[in-house]
Amino acid sequence: MSNGNSSKSQIFLMEFICVVMFFALCAALCINAFVKADGISKEGHELNETLLLAQSMAETIKSMDYPSREEINIAVDKMNKECKNKYTVRVKDKVQVDMLQADIYVYNTKSSEKEICTLSIKKYLPGEVQNEE
Repeated sequence: MSNGNSSKSQIFLMEFICVVMFFALCAALCINAFVKADGISKEGHELNETLLLAQSMAETIKSMDYPSREEINIAVDKMNKECKNKYTVRVKDKVQVDMLQADIYVYNTKSSEKEICTLSIKKYLPGEVQNEE
């Protein structure tokens, strides 16, 4: 009789170990999913911040009457100071005929290898502007 009780408790113990291992596996999968979701959320937040910076720079350039390269550089420097070394804004501009085309790039200051956000704008400039290249 004692032999039957010990075999039942061994079976129960094995079943209990299997259940605990199953829950541990499920917990590991859930934690992995939450970590990935947090990473995606942080990337989305960073993209939103940089897009707002790029849009703000675009509106600054568009609000200038006849933007020169020097005025654009001053606006970029001001924007970079406001970012508090978190992001870096760069603008590449060119004037062709009566059209200013500016490409705005926003980089993470810590790893400025790849831009986070890029925005291209065009502004019509009446015929009084000289070609700056």
